[in-house]
Amino acid sequence: MTANKPIVSVVVPCHNSAATLAATLASALAQSLREIEVIVVNDGSTDATLEAATAAAQDPRVAVVSQANAGVSAARNRGIAEAKGEFVALLDSDDLWDEDHLETHVARLRADPALGLSFSPVRFIEADGGATGERTRPKLDGLTPADILSTNPCSTCSTMVVRAKVFEEVGGFREGLRRAEDQEWLFRVSLSGWRIAGVDRILVSYRNSPMGLSANLDGMYEGFRDMLEAARLSDPALVARLGPLAAARMSRYLARRALRLRMGRATARRFMSRALRAAPGMILSEPRQTIATALAAAVPGFDALMFRVLKRG
Repeated sequence: MTANKPIVSVVVPCHNSAATLAATLASALAQSLREIEVIVVNDGSTDATLEAATAAAQDPRVAVVSQANAGVSAARNRGIAEAKGEFVALLDSDDLWDEDHLETHVARLRADPALGLSFSPVRFIEADGGATGERTRPKLDGLTPADILSTNPCSTCSTMVVRAKVFEEVGGFREGLRRAEDQEWLFRVSLSGWRIAGVDRILVSYRNSPMGLSANLDGMYEGFRDMLEAARLSDPALVARLGPLAAARMSRYLARRALRLRMGRATARRFMSRALRAAPGMILSEPRQTIATALAAAVPGFDALMFRVLKRG
């Protein structure tokens, strides 16, 4: 690598992230793959985010750019436009990477020229960084546009390491979407012919943040509906066929998230009711996840059992 050509450009969008940004950037700078640049995009923060980013910029690999608040998609796109690396890795400002995250994905991408994006499962951590014992179990290979419309295998942008060529060909994130923008972008990538695949190792810690975008469950659902409408522009027939099941799976996920964030069973029941109205057949086609979530939403004490059931894969 020369000083002007890192292997990986790490893009970190942040808005009012002072509480977590230092730890997030430390996990990026501690990567075993050293040939990186870290582009921190301060998206109109009003707290001490800029100060935390500036402190990290004592490492010459870190650059900080600031803009008026325009949303996470615009912030990511700004960072991607600044990127010089062969690969682009996305890192949200409250998540953490294991030290071999980049090394693992870059090796995978270099070994498979048809692979456009590599990701991994995530472990969930509490807002204070404590372990929850919970993880995602996504489908890792053979992903189709239908799979990605129905569920986001990456869970968070922080798992994604992407060839820069993919962004050149597919474009960036839709700035009109405030949520589920990553799923809509993945859908376009899957339609483009680039392969998306995961490694069977947990390399990312995904923080359960009560103040984060992912804690606003109704907002997440509305954002998902907006994502479906955006995806309809790319493949209207597929969205018409699979939209109801995709909406049901999202509602079921939000029911589980309500329980994980301790928002109460009433909220979880509301989302499970919405899921079953959208696609009542999912109780037969996907019984383990559907029945476990429905019981946890309905019966006190069953949420712990649900998470044990779902951990079995």
